[in-house]
Amino acid sequence: MVESTTTTSKDDIPSLMTAAHQNGYGEAGDVLTLAYEVPVPRQLSSNQILVRVYAASINPIDWKLLNGNLSLIIRPSFPHIPGKDVAGVVINVGSSVKRLKIGDQVYGNVHNDEGAYAEYVRGKESQFALKPNNLTMIEAAAIPLACETSYQALFTKTSPSVGPKSKVFICGGASATGWFAIQMAKAVGAHVATTCSQRNFSLMEKLGYKIIQDTNEINDDPQQLLVIDYNNKDFGEVLQGQNYDLVYDCVGGEQQWLAARRILKRGGQFITIAGDDPEASISLNTVFTLGPRLLSRKLGSVFGSSHHSYMFHMISTSYSELDHMRTAYFETGKVKLLIDTVFDWQKDGVQALHKLYEKSKSGKAQGKLILKIADE
Repeated sequence: MVESTTTTSKDDIPSLMTAAHQNGYGEAGDVLTLAYEVPVPRQLSSNQILVRVYAASINPIDWKLLNGNLSLIIRPSFPHIPGKDVAGVVINVGSSVKRLKIGDQVYGNVHNDEGAYAEYVRGKESQFALKPNNLTMIEAAAIPLACETSYQALFTKTSPSVGPKSKVFICGGASATGWFAIQMAKAVGAHVATTCSQRNFSLMEKLGYKIIQDTNEINDDPQQLLVIDYNNKDFGEVLQGQNYDLVYDCVGGEQQWLAARRILKRGGQFITIAGDDPEASISLNTVFTLGPRLLSRKLGSVFGSSHHSYMFHMISTSYSELDHMRTAYFETGKVKLLIDTVFDWQKDGVQALHKLYEKSKSGKAQGKLILKIADE
């Protein structure tokens, strides 16, 4: 159990705060500023909490939203405070809040409400859980969206859920969703293989795995990990007929689905968080073509000879899942964190924000990217 910090009086909550402001759609350097006199969201509904933010993290969805890739379906009013993943301390609670209390150290994903890139964030109690007691705020902020996305793909969207002896293939093992999934699947006894570039093999080794590239070397060693360099080989060719239970796609692109069909067992499942478009750009053309493609794959999964199921997965937040991730995977040390860079806006101001987004969009991070907002 995470111990509470010193209780904060409601009278001590300031009226103004520093927060990131998104002023339109575009590149971070053009549309993101730091605003220093933003009203603290002190008014709470009965099921909300107010959190003093210590750290937040960025996910690909954040820069896609900033760029306007999803503006046809998600249109915030400007100026807008972005950010989803957060770790901090509860400083006020609504009248119906019973599970969390003032002083609790928490982590969570404020989801479509956003607002994490600020000194204070308001969110539903259901979006937060006690943070792992063995992790710092910076470490805890790295977890919620990416890890819970993969948790749901492995254990709630898959039927039966991944367990001992399951065969799981993960497209994009070097992504945060990828390396969280690898570790959780391994922790429950699954056989796991993945793709990543040669550059990121060292990332897999940092997690404690023995990298093999030849299927003839596969044995029962739980620390062994088969890794296929996607720049040189097609995983569908390498593993054709290997009867995998699940292919979990963290990369996107139609080629992932085409290759997956060659390695899945009859009735095997393909779950993607990116679909055919890795950039997740929703245009009118996407609207008119995505539906028929998904329908075709759904019908193929029902009437096709192999009955491979196809699912596009989008996260739904759950405090109970955050709690289970904390106790089963992080406080036990079964899942490790990889942090690439911590950007500090106290030190670097708005440049910290710009660099956070730029590095995330580059795709070159080897681990999570964190925005430090306050000293612990």
